[in-house]
Amino acid sequence: MQNLAKLSTDFNDTLLLEEIELERFWEMTPESREYLIWEAIQKTHRWHFACNPAYRRTVMARQVGETIHKEELSRLLRPTAQTFKSYIDLLGTPFPHDEPQAFLNWIADQLSIELPRERFTRFHKRYASLEKLLGEFERIFADFSFEILTSSGTSGRATIMVRDEQGIEKTVQSFYLAFQRYFGMRAEHRAVFIMPQKTRIAMARMADFSIRRIGLPKERVHFTIPFPAHPDQVRVRTGRTYRSGIQGWLEKRLLHPFMNFANERLVMPQAVERALAFLKQAEAQGEKILLFGGWIQLHSLALRLKEEGRTLRLAEGSLLGTGGGFKEQYPHSAAEIRQDLSDVIHDTKDTPVPLRDVYGMAEANWAAMQCAYGNYHIPPWVYAVTLDEDDRIIPTADSTGLLAFFDPFGGGRLFPAFFKTTDRVRLINGGNQAQTDLNCPCGEEGAYILNDSIRRVDLLEEAGCAAQI
Repeated sequence: MQNLAKLSTDFNDTLLLEEIELERFWEMTPESREYLIWEAIQKTHRWHFACNPAYRRTVMARQVGETIHKEELSRLLRPTAQTFKSYIDLLGTPFPHDEPQAFLNWIADQLSIELPRERFTRFHKRYASLEKLLGEFERIFADFSFEILTSSGTSGRATIMVRDEQGIEKTVQSFYLAFQRYFGMRAEHRAVFIMPQKTRIAMARMADFSIRRIGLPKERVHFTIPFPAHPDQVRVRTGRTYRSGIQGWLEKRLLHPFMNFANERLVMPQAVERALAFLKQAEAQGEKILLFGGWIQLHSLALRLKEEGRTLRLAEGSLLGTGGGFKEQYPHSAAEIRQDLSDVIHDTKDTPVPLRDVYGMAEANWAAMQCAYGNYHIPPWVYAVTLDEDDRIIPTADSTGLLAFFDPFGGGRLFPAFFKTTDRVRLINGGNQAQTDLNCPCGEEGAYILNDSIRRVDLLEEAGCAAQI
């Protein structure tokens, strides 16, 4: 294997991670785009094959070496449902703060850069919470500019991903380009998120960073949930994973019901009222609004307006956004929620403000935004395919199978973003099979997931953020 320092230089020089602007991919011909992505996939694979122990073991077990061929692509895929939860098998527990040293060894095994092992001795033997352990990791390795993100999955077992400054920059670039292109976000908007700002949940973090990248000043970005959402709070509230012994009994019998009660009676009503106040202020001042929240939160806002007998009229160019699917049982469908929102939130021409959904997951460094026709457009620097029951890539322009993707830029130097998801979708113009007669009616070229085709397949009973629509 090549010298690590030489590989690091090669990784930056040949992949041009600093120089390549993702927006260029929209300007390329399909042939140029396919060539560049294939080159990037090969170089990304070579880097991580040499430097990432966990990835190398996985692909070598599938008879893949440092050099790859197109027919071997599917062998590079790792499952989103397991890769960044695999610490559970290693530690024998979903609570890394009980076994910090084993957890540090797991992280070191997952990354394609060397962590100074002598710093491991600075960690305590145990931590009171996962948040304290992750915060300590970021502090002790502050010179690496690490940022640890987690999922908001329903299992309560956190997906844990490490990003560095370079990787975050690419992810932010990906999100803000999508917000601009599909949501029409500009610096004159006011952004209102019905979500907490103090959280490690990937979607909330990336939304915050990306909106600021667009140029919105801090005073025009609002997160209306005033309480933090740390990993252990998310875990207890899901009600599926508890500690053992008396602590677990308290979590199950006291904390879980209390948190759900507080969320229903205090947190969400307060968050919705704060969001509504910003919307009314924007209406009075003629400001464009991006309102983003979960389906249930947006529905609560619509029902609140119906109670008041009020219809908001926002500036033209305003938009409603949602993502993450239904994380809990809810008696109303997405279609019913859309109708209720369209009844009470209009623009100044009395036209319902459009609602666009977002498909994504914690392990992805991109988001597929819904267009006016309801289809989910995958960014052109992501090579998306579907897999059949034997994990083979389906070589047709209109295919149905498990979604898989290769993002050679998103993982940066830390990990290869080549993943197989647990979502069954109908993918149009994926891979290198594009047909112009199958382009989306909105006029956008490239791969897209057909509206209403996304179905969660619980092959492994796990998934990351926003894994179901």
